[in-house]
Amino acid sequence: MVDVFISYSRSDQAMVAVLARAVEAAGYKVWWDAELPPHESYGDVITDKIAHAKAAIVVWSPTAVKSEWVRAEADMARNQRKLIQTALDQVVPPLPFNQIQYAEIGDWQGEDDHPGWAKVKLSLATLCGAREGAMPPLARPIPRVQPQPAASLPQSRSRGGLIAGIAIGAVVIALAVAGGVLLGRSGGETAAPVPTATLASTAAVAARPVPSAAPTSSATPEAGPVSDGAEDAPPPNPADMTFADSSTRLLTSAEIAPLGPTTLRVARNEIYARKGRRFADPWLRDWFGRYAWYQPRFDTVELNDIEKQNVALIQQAEGRYQ
Repeated sequence: MVDVFISYSRSDQAMVAVLARAVEAAGYKVWWDAELPPHESYGDVITDKIAHAKAAIVVWSPTAVKSEWVRAEADMARNQRKLIQTALDQVVPPLPFNQIQYAEIGDWQGEDDHPGWAKVKLSLATLCGAREGAMPPLARPIPRVQPQPAASLPQSRSRGGLIAGIAIGAVVIALAVAGGVLLGRSGGETAAPVPTATLASTAAVAARPVPSAAPTSSATPEAGPVSDGAEDAPPPNPADMTFADSSTRLLTSAEIAPLGPTTLRVARNEIYARKGRRFADPWLRDWFGRYAWYQPRFDTVELNDIEKQNVALIQQAEGRYQ
């Protein structure tokens, strides 16, 4: 049985994913329509999920207050006395929901001590009961994902790569000019200009992040280069991962069992993300695109035996929510 139903506007999906993971980490089973089975009626599924959930979190935003679906879901939850209201961007819930208390989470990025999130947790404990087996908070806040154009790179990587590329290009050009001057003085032939392709290649090599000493999508992959991921990509930060060692260690059913559908989806796809898989799903691109270690370069990647078994185990657990 689902503990928590989340109602929201589609334009707020990235923020709701952060909320869903946090609720799951607090020990509750979550359902939101990102997990909607494609063969079932939307209205029937929503009605059933709200009816059987112990609590329903509504995320009010400028677009959510205009959504008839969000209003209808909020009204159903209010009538069943299980409504928990949150708000983004200092939005006030519409009538008659503005007569009920709500938690402002517009500036929340996943940190466990945020006052708005603290209110949500208190309401969850009241409606669903406290959870002793909750997962500890992540080592750092979950990033709030903002949509990005598919062709763009995260700012932290693109800016650093641009600066490094410019710097190495300038050095190469300076050396080429100096070489030509020296050859001219000694009576030799004038040095040939450095080809543009060579400069671009050298700049690209310099722009690659240097590894530090610190430690799938359901869409059909498009045709393209294949990689085993064992190239010079920087190692991922363990704080960004659900299971940082899922490529080298077999996961257990006990570890997987408490996780909700959103966390399971992230855990499965992070195995591919570490290898540079280029996701077709925009949500996965946005989620992993916030991390400096994610370098989407390949349409298809090959998994080792441990990774294949872990993917199968996670997919089996995801089946509980279908």
